[in-house]
Amino acid sequence: MNDMTEQVEEKITATRRGKFELTFPVRLVSDVKKSQEWFRKVLKCDDISGWGHAAREGMGLILLQAASAEDIRPNAVPKKRADYPTECEGPDYGWDSLIYVEWDNLDYIIEEARSNGGNIAVEPFEYSHGGHSYKKAHISDLDGYNLVLSARRLQTDELIMHDPEFHIKKTFQVRLVSDLKKSLEWYSNVLGCDEVNNWGYARRGDMEVILQQAASPQDVRPNAQSSKIFGIPNTWEGPDEPWDTFVHTPWEDVALIVDEIRAKGGMIGMEPTESSEDGWDFVNAQILDPDGYSIVVGGMRRSSNS
Repeated sequence: MNDMTEQVEEKITATRRGKFELTFPVRLVSDVKKSQEWFRKVLKCDDISGWGHAAREGMGLILLQAASAEDIRPNAVPKKRADYPTECEGPDYGWDSLIYVEWDNLDYIIEEARSNGGNIAVEPFEYSHGGHSYKKAHISDLDGYNLVLSARRLQTDELIMHDPEFHIKKTFQVRLVSDLKKSLEWYSNVLGCDEVNNWGYARRGDMEVILQQAASPQDVRPNAQSSKIFGIPNTWEGPDEPWDTFVHTPWEDVALIVDEIRAKGGMIGMEPTESSEDGWDFVNAQILDPDGYSIVVGGMRRSSNS
């Protein structure tokens, strides 16, 4: 290998960023199995695993066992914003997940969820803003977390009705922060998000969150350490550190991401740590945002001795 080739490879390595791939918001619940069953029945999640997954096309969560009832705390109502694109100055309810659906499917999904035992906390309603029409409704899960269904269309568009379908387009995790401007700067400059805007949206690769200004410092509450689950076959015990978001990455990208975030002044809560279970090797690292929310980046591969 000549010197020029080595220099090119070093430059590629220096500039390549780690990939943020499949991402799961993490939620503390009172009973993982009951919550998984609720998501299977009410929101038709078909990926229910012993790792705490409750997922389907368009949405996914990792559910962890709360150590205490006090650790189950759905998001409070965010601070009002006069420029917020809603029916008023801002939502009158806490948002934990924002779920995008098609306009003509929202009512159908709500009725299907209701018929399967879902609690419709806010019935479908419509409003207009900036040339768009919006429709929203809220479903509360077993622990009171609010899943906000949202649809929008241009007011000039002709409304074309399609066959009713339980289809979810995309789901965003919603996070209350102590200083929205500072958080947006951190997600842009430190976490290196590809897209950040003034509505609180931040995205790096496949990780997408919506940041909302907390009305009170007490409303900013990252997940506590989850409780371990012992003695249940085919069930993961749980992590050794608090999780708020889990991001799948290629194995070799975990250390790359940690080095990148550290170089930008970000706080590393846990250095890359390896473990093995059920024929798989895992490597996880923890990044902490300005409010202490834990973003865990993790890679996995088949164990060499499996």
